[in-house]
Amino acid sequence: MKKILVLIWILFIPFLSNAISVNELRQNSSQYTMVYSNETSEVYVDNTTILVSRYNPPYYVINATLYGIFYDTNYIVQTNQTSFFNYERSAKMLAPKYENMDDFVNAISNDNGVNWRINTITIFDFDGNILKATVSYPSGKAPTGKTTPFSPAYQVAMYIFYKSYNMYFNYPLPNQLF
Repeated sequence: MKKILVLIWILFIPFLSNAISVNELRQNSSQYTMVYSNETSEVYVDNTTILVSRYNPPYYVINATLYGIFYDTNYIVQTNQTSFFNYERSAKMLAPKYENMDDFVNAISNDNGVNWRINTITIFDFDGNILKATVSYPSGKAPTGKTTPFSPAYQVAMYIFYKSYNMYFNYPLPNQLF
């Protein structure tokens, strides 16, 4: 009987170890940093998961696990996100190329040098119970996109770049939380 209980416990450890609750995110500020907040959501980055997978200036690729708390649906969404950076398209590199501020704003709005891809998604309730098991996306099928300033994906990317290199990719935004 003890062997069966130990076997069951071992089988469920992977499911239990990934569970996360709102309280855990809020109470462990050294591990989870809030990088975005609005009236219906918050986004936290798990600092222990930030991983640089490409360092080839001007190109950088950084991966991290993030947690979105959605108060309007009572869900916590855990995603593993990869952010892709092209420093040649950063504000610092583009600004000297434009004398007219409107032209600069248009250029940075069209391509600010940061793209994202979601690798996996898991959905929890606020107590940490898994509502939807981890979904992994096959190569070429993952949700991807360009970031826009002030968006959660942009704030995540700015934070993980800063944590990786101790410098800002783009100038800090007025509402930036880090």
